[in-house]
Amino acid sequence: MKTNSRTFLSGFAIALALTAGVSPALAQTDPGSDAATCARRDALQHALATQPDLTWEALRTACAATVAAAKSADPIGHGWFVNAGNGFIGVPLVVQKILPDLAPEIWGTPEDFFGGFGLFPDPDLTDRILPRGLGITGANGRPVAADGSPSSEVDYSQPQPLFVTLACGACHTGQIDLGDRHQVMDGAPNTQFDVRKWRGAFSALREGYLSDAQIGTAEAPGETTKKLLDIVAVKPAGYFARGLPQIRADQIEAVDQTQRAIFAQNAVPILSGLAQSTGVRAASVALQTRPGSSYGHGDRSPGLGGHSAGQSDGSGDLLSDLLAGQAAAQGKLTELLTGPLPEALPRFATVTDIPAVWNQGDRSVGQWDGSVLERFWRNIAAELPIIGVPAKVDLMNAGISAEFLLRLPPAPYPFEVDLAKAAAGEALFAENCGTCHRPRNEARYPVIGTDMNRAQVLNPAGSAMFLAAFQAACHDPEFGYTDTYGRRIEPCTMPAYRILRDTTEAANQGYLAPPLDGIWARAPYLHNGSVPTLAQLLKPASRAPVFLRGVIDYDPDEVGWMWQPADLDSYRARYPTVSLHDTARDGWSNRGHDRDLMIEGRMHRLDWSDPALSDQAGALIEYLKTR
Repeated sequence: MKTNSRTFLSGFAIALALTAGVSPALAQTDPGSDAATCARRDALQHALATQPDLTWEALRTACAATVAAAKSADPIGHGWFVNAGNGFIGVPLVVQKILPDLAPEIWGTPEDFFGGFGLFPDPDLTDRILPRGLGITGANGRPVAADGSPSSEVDYSQPQPLFVTLACGACHTGQIDLGDRHQVMDGAPNTQFDVRKWRGAFSALREGYLSDAQIGTAEAPGETTKKLLDIVAVKPAGYFARGLPQIRADQIEAVDQTQRAIFAQNAVPILSGLAQSTGVRAASVALQTRPGSSYGHGDRSPGLGGHSAGQSDGSGDLLSDLLAGQAAAQGKLTELLTGPLPEALPRFATVTDIPAVWNQGDRSVGQWDGSVLERFWRNIAAELPIIGVPAKVDLMNAGISAEFLLRLPPAPYPFEVDLAKAAAGEALFAENCGTCHRPRNEARYPVIGTDMNRAQVLNPAGSAMFLAAFQAACHDPEFGYTDTYGRRIEPCTMPAYRILRDTTEAANQGYLAPPLDGIWARAPYLHNGSVPTLAQLLKPASRAPVFLRGVIDYDPDEVGWMWQPADLDSYRARYPTVSLHDTARDGWSNRGHDRDLMIEGRMHRLDWSDPALSDQAGALIEYLKTR
């Protein structure tokens, strides 16, 4: 076994044989398979004509089986996607585990298990040491076999610090509250996770607990250091190892003791380093909230931590993080926060909803605006804002997750569907929606009229900074892997035109019209999550100016999450990240997709508000439930 901290062996192969069947082409070999049955929803009128007794329950069961089959066909891909850390820098595992003991007013109690941020226990790994989406990595990188393939997530055979950082599953594993249970949906947006609240918690920790005096020195530990050492000492044996990924029972004692010893011997430098890195991240937020900056317009700007469940600003945050990191390295943070605003930083909020990431085979480009091309680079684009340091991102995880998501099917709609009504909506979809919302469509549609802030996030200076960071993140020129189709992928040698598309000119700006697979689980709608339900999207006159985010109670009639502001207090007691979305704020507008348009020489109906169209609108919504 070999382990590298920053680079990985060339020849890393991902052999996914994902024949789990998510397309008619794959299903043709076995007409009785779950895949073939699920694929019947792609031609409902024909399916009902040939099988009049077909039910949604049968389709839903078959489609759920294809999801399970895709995960079981590639357990490494699934496991790494939901739980593997995105890089080799982060919060020491020992510290992350005991932060609720130190500061429950910030982190919640240990029993809350970080649920106050919208995270939840992993349903597949009930004894996992942390919630789903909090990944664990070793300081020495991933262990690999002689052929360069991953042998596990962490090498427990050698003593090393373990770190916690966000995994893809934190943002891209959603839940729906079905009353008697919560159903977890891999690849769906986590509409409860407030990533900015998570980041803000570290700033609050720094302000309340990590001053120089509170940390102290090795010779004279401060109050916080002593408290943490005391907390670690009283935790039961195995506390910092039991539930780690792929750890064997005979390894728990040694790993637990190693993590305790590393912290005990290095508590002061560990806490000082955490304070310093958190300070840089805090400076990034301060840069964004300076007057005139992206979130520096008072009440006109959207809220940050505590106000953005299910949302992020990956591009805007990354620009600010890169600027703050450069300034910190040069000892110029004060100048950054007091001097002229950097050219690369947008002057407006560029917030977006967390997208669904399933079925990437039908998406030839990534990001809401189609700016990131190859699927490997889409994952680098997601890892960079999390890790912050390009040289510390995990290339192996980017490749593994990219291939797993290629054919991960969407979660099927969990409620009943009137198939006859849905079949009537199928033709309406083809006539009015299918032109744009088709697989692998790279066109962008500024004519739709949605809020353009995110589409304009990159000016030439910002685009150059992005490209440089992406290329720096691919820090091993020999890194490569074999993709699902047997092609050799060597991302670190790709030219710039295969990484980023130029979106700095107005002619290149706009948003994609992605396939509508699993659209029922992707509420709220539009790129900025500004319309709470499908019914309101199709009937623009009914759109709510203010609604709730972070609720996972579902409305099967309107197709979306329950949203009424009057229910804020009752829902907040159940879902701690619930907040208000005010469409009057910058970047949160609900305009667009609100008028009929001529597209490719043919008129398409986008506004179904006319009461005379009520039956047709209902049929279209019923059909969309089946996607």
